[in-house]
Amino acid sequence: MSLKNKMNESTTEYCDRIRVAANAINNAERIIVGVGAGMSASGGLNYSDPALSEKWYPDYYAMGKKSIVDIMAGYWPTSINNRNATAFWGFWAKHIYHIRYEPEVLQPYSHLYRITNGKKHFICSSNVDGQLEKAGFDKDVIFAPQGDYALFQCEKPCSHEVYDNKIMIDAMLTNMADTFEIRQDDVPLCPKCGGFLMPNLRCDHRFVETPHVQSIKRYEQFFAESFDCKTVLLELGVGYNTPGIIRFPFESLAVNYRSMTLIRINLYDADVPGRIADRAVSIKEDVGNTLNDILAIL
Repeated sequence: MSLKNKMNESTTEYCDRIRVAANAINNAERIIVGVGAGMSASGGLNYSDPALSEKWYPDYYAMGKKSIVDIMAGYWPTSINNRNATAFWGFWAKHIYHIRYEPEVLQPYSHLYRITNGKKHFICSSNVDGQLEKAGFDKDVIFAPQGDYALFQCEKPCSHEVYDNKIMIDAMLTNMADTFEIRQDDVPLCPKCGGFLMPNLRCDHRFVETPHVQSIKRYEQFFAESFDCKTVLLELGVGYNTPGIIRFPFESLAVNYRSMTLIRINLYDADVPGRIADRAVSIKEDVGNTLNDILAIL
């Protein structure tokens, strides 16, 4: 078989899957969306991309740290202490700015907003970059259990409080002592106990999840009201980093409720269990491009 024929077969299969996905979304009464890292990576915020490391952190890149993942390994949020606080924030202030505050809405999120507009929907996201809100989604339909780059918390923590960090991030960056460190005076401290503040991320048992789990009751209620409806489980860029949050629950729902259709879009991990093959669409392609193609025929 010629390469051209193989390409034509692959293209035909892709188009067929796009049509099936678009038809399921069009006929759905409800849409439950699961958003993972692949969604933001598709829009350009890819932590593994050497080009971003070289662009945003040229000095780290010159030291051999060829991705944001490589740099982050040396400044994990739970590692902050008196000795390294200025260097810790030398990286994290830049990282939060580049991921949370600098970007406009990414195209995949704009596509998702248009796809779900007019449908009853709820979103569970493992991302912490605020892109869903930038796209126009109401906070009341978002469950983000992994944290938020726009918030700080006490490292201990001494309370369940979280703190907006935009002003603190701006001050750290404006007053940078050098390429790698902020000024000691700009190290953010907890207003209650005077200890260090840290990014509000689910890293260990100290994570302050209060502001995020408040939406879990709405999420669970939406699920309960969707069991007997034509419901699409639209899973976008969700891999195996934290599969217990979105990937496995979505599979379980599709197994147990025949009214639910799973649409799994993932550039690398798009396989679906054989037992739900009749109620699932697997699309192993870029998330943003695929959403654009679905949107074009809705």
